[in-house]
Amino acid sequence: MIVGSFQVTVDAQGRLIVPSGWHPDLGEGVVIVRDLSPSGEHFLTALPAQAYESTINDFAHNPSSYGGRKADATRNLLQYACNCRFDQKRRISVDSANLDYAGITGTAMLTANIRSNNPVFEIWAPDALDRNNKAYDEWQLQEELKANAEEVRNLK
Repeated sequence: MIVGSFQVTVDAQGRLIVPSGWHPDLGEGVVIVRDLSPSGEHFLTALPAQAYESTINDFAHNPSSYGGRKADATRNLLQYACNCRFDQKRRISVDSANLDYAGITGTAMLTANIRSNNPVFEIWAPDALDRNNKAYDEWQLQEELKANAEEVRNLK
């Protein structure tokens, strides 16, 4: 099962070890795609083949969810995708262009997530993940403050 977060080393060839507990859900490899968080941080998402196909189908069957930029989003999803097969040591090799996009050098954080109802994992530069998590914490606090203010306004 793909759960948790792990800090891993990325070697000079762009290889990184995927936690052994995640292997049963991943098959023979993953498709790496570029991603962008709501806070503006770049990262990579690693999807098993089934999850990648579901994501492509979501794009194809739900054009309104991507606004007028659907073609750009679809192109980005396909153009920079990278098929990564596990080697004998159960590592994947991520191409340097995608590592550069995500700002990953030397160390990466692997975090569990879900895409199109399928387990996936994300590959982050550690500092980008920290900034993203802080931005989320601030957003969540603002949402809670808004909800509390609405409750107070509705008190009789």
